[in-house]
Amino acid sequence: MRKMKKLLAFVLSITMLLSLAGCSSTDKNKSGTGNSGSSGQEGKTAGDTGSGNAGNADKTVVTVWSNNRHDQSYMEKMIEEFNKTNTLGIEIKYVIQTDNYVNMLTIASTSGQSPDIFAISGSDEIDLQSFVDSGIVAPINEYLTDTFKTVNEVDKVQYEGLNVIGDKIYWVPTGMRSGSRLIYNTELFKNAGVNPPKTVDELVTDAAAITKAGKGKSYGVIFPGQSSPFSRWLEGIAQMSGVTAYDYVKGEFNFDNFKPIVQAVRKMFDEGSTFPGTASMKIDPIRAQFAEGNVGIHGNASQEAGVLTEQFPMKGEWAVADLPTYTGEVKGALAITPNFGWALSSQAKDAQKAMSVIDYFGSEEFLKGYLEGGYSLPISSYMKDKIDTAKVGRMADFSLKEYEDVYPTVPAVTPEGVNYQDALWNACLPDGLDIDETIAALNKTYNKALDKAISMGKVKRLVVEGYDPLHPSKGTCTYLTK
Repeated sequence: MRKMKKLLAFVLSITMLLSLAGCSSTDKNKSGTGNSGSSGQEGKTAGDTGSGNAGNADKTVVTVWSNNRHDQSYMEKMIEEFNKTNTLGIEIKYVIQTDNYVNMLTIASTSGQSPDIFAISGSDEIDLQSFVDSGIVAPINEYLTDTFKTVNEVDKVQYEGLNVIGDKIYWVPTGMRSGSRLIYNTELFKNAGVNPPKTVDELVTDAAAITKAGKGKSYGVIFPGQSSPFSRWLEGIAQMSGVTAYDYVKGEFNFDNFKPIVQAVRKMFDEGSTFPGTASMKIDPIRAQFAEGNVGIHGNASQEAGVLTEQFPMKGEWAVADLPTYTGEVKGALAITPNFGWALSSQAKDAQKAMSVIDYFGSEEFLKGYLEGGYSLPISSYMKDKIDTAKVGRMADFSLKEYEDVYPTVPAVTPEGVNYQDALWNACLPDGLDIDETIAALNKTYNKALDKAISMGKVKRLVVEGYDPLHPSKGTCTYLTK
């Protein structure tokens, strides 16, 4: 019965979502407010007064999907202003969809009810080639204005396999998400007599000390067990230790050196240093627990600057430190993520008007407020020079480090079983599978899937000549057919 209820809820969520999509003339008898209240999704036409759209009968509605909540207040304010003042005959309908985002986009496109444009970031782990092959996304080269290119330095932010394929541009990042940081409660650290850890061993020790000092009221560390816990910051520890899932020199997958961080997390679970129930929690509940002062250590990237000041205001003091590494030495780059881009749906009924919305979201005026609001870091030097850094608030704590870089996009493969991040997280749990067996299985399944995809012509083997772990973007990418 429980499974049936979940299935019905999921189907209902999809149905409600699809009813929001599309680009069409506004019906003057509809309020255009969209639906809200379904799981992980909110719908809204910013600027709507709820009293009908009689004055907007001749406007074209451009439906926009986003999976970001942290910037909701700014987005809705700016969209409301656009809807009231633009002379392009456009009304934006803005929908926030946070659960199963990639799947929802795929389902909507398959049913012919895709949004006209949708938010896209490197952290979404969207297989761009798959989206292109499936006809979900369209190239935008011909629509990019000179002003947009200047503000966003389009020529400098093209990443093969991430936002471009060959000479076709599918989306342009207008911001940068930092790599992960260790975010900690200063009072709990002080009470436990510890400092931000430099090594993984110190991380384990500090978590135990904070838990002991908490006496059952506060705990050392918390993880969003149901919201990609490994990729949020544990993988960053491995990266800074010189470890990546893909060997860019040999052109193959290798998970062997993830073992130390998996062992460390399992030890924290075994010692009772983790917040109770953390393995079954999603990201927002763990943010709430951290904001309440119930946990000492939380890890995530720059989006937390806005989250912990607006969405879940911290009751005490929090600070930001570099992630620890295996030895205390930084041996590899921490991945940073081009973000806050907008993709054009292949199904947009008026591509030119949809692109006018993307042009607005990428304008100097829009981005200045967005970046000064602390919702993202600037990706272009043009915008970096335009913003008042005194206004960015806690985003300043996440300023990019010299060891942060954008990694080349790894060939997209579909191995048997769960993805490596979920598999490694499961091995972190006390009742998880054997760590060595998990790693051996990942090496086998991922490389088997890579070889198969290459033989079928779906992907090419990526080898980076002159690869430097501290500056992975500086090497020369070579794509092999064997």
